[in-house]
Amino acid sequence: MTTHEVLLELSSGSRVLIGSELEDIPAANVIATRWKALAEERPNELHETMPGSGVAVRGAAIVAIKAQLTPKAGTMAGMLKVPRDGSWL
Repeated sequence: MTTHEVLLELSSGSRVLIGSELEDIPAANVIATRWKALAEERPNELHETMPGSGVAVRGAAIVAIKAQLTPKAGTMAGMLKVPRDGSWL
């Protein structure tokens, strides 16, 4: 089964997952549209990315929203392509 995910790109250059294992494009669009509204209507508030994630994003920090197919595990697209040593922020 093909699933979709939705990510936010932030002004810092980082990306945050806000929806995963979505069954179809309309489901991804619902999440993307909700976050677009949060960024426009409540830019100075913090918004939790996914329930229980503990990750909060200020609406004004959102510069892009992207929906895409979920990368398949075990493929190059599904692997982290950054060095794993050093400090993670």
